[in-house]
Amino acid sequence: MLNFLNPRYRHIRASHNLPYARNDVQGTVPVTSVVIPCTGRDYIEEALLSADFAARFATEAEEIVIVSDQPADAFGSLPAKTRVTTLDVPQREEHYRYKQIYRSRLIKLQAPLQAKGDGILMIDSDLNLLKMPEIMMKPGHLYSSFRQGKMIAKLADAPQEAIPAYYPHSIRPYLVDHVNGAYLAATREVWQRISPLWLTLFNDTWHLMNDSQPPTDQLPLAVLLDMLDIKTVNLGEWANWPVSKKIGGQSAVIPAEVVGAHGGFPLSEWQKYLADPQQPLHFKGQDYTRKVRYLTDEEKKQH
Repeated sequence: MLNFLNPRYRHIRASHNLPYARNDVQGTVPVTSVVIPCTGRDYIEEALLSADFAARFATEAEEIVIVSDQPADAFGSLPAKTRVTTLDVPQREEHYRYKQIYRSRLIKLQAPLQAKGDGILMIDSDLNLLKMPEIMMKPGHLYSSFRQGKMIAKLADAPQEAIPAYYPHSIRPYLVDHVNGAYLAATREVWQRISPLWLTLFNDTWHLMNDSQPPTDQLPLAVLLDMLDIKTVNLGEWANWPVSKKIGGQSAVIPAEVVGAHGGFPLSEWQKYLADPQQPLHFKGQDYTRKVRYLTDEEKKQH
């Protein structure tokens, strides 16, 4: 059946990628909590930097929560309003090639519920907030930025028996525009619905699938948004601005409109920004980011 004749498709399409400028997607709950998942000792430095930026620029947030598998004392001195919550998550079997990435996803999917506030923004540990996110949230909505690419493509080479039954008849995994998991905001009520199911679907998907690719959390997120009938709201390009893609490999000034700057390496360049936001910065290109963020455990040892 053609998609436009499918009532469920029409319903979800009409609930997906809604511009934040629409009055009917704006609620009354502001961002009270900034949550930063951080898995592994190697990522402590960038999580602390992200927390520092949140403390400096997201001034109306009541708390900053680093959620990690590492003990709180490993983080040393913390920025203002910042605390560390340590979670114990299981390891994949020894032969699994992406144990570290898998573990990081388990931390991430449980991270939002470690916040105490009612308006919870979760950002990746390599994302720096350059100003206060002005998001007024309401129940039943997830606020994010969007990227291009069909999530269902992750299953393209999988044998039929390895594809969970909830994907073939889903809608959002087949749409080109998808919610980007690096910057997600919702009310506590919405996170209480999303997080447990996200964890369940992530585990189910990547225990059935093999380890020929890094286990993404965005594929199960896409399908659970269908299941829970959650409206997805687009905060625009400045919310989650890809640093290496936009200005990597050259010397350039970060635009003043940027709210969340995602993925700028080396981290030392950010100290220059703190000294003077108007000065040109020189970040590595996106090839470097792809190389260092999605390595197998063995590749990581050799890197």
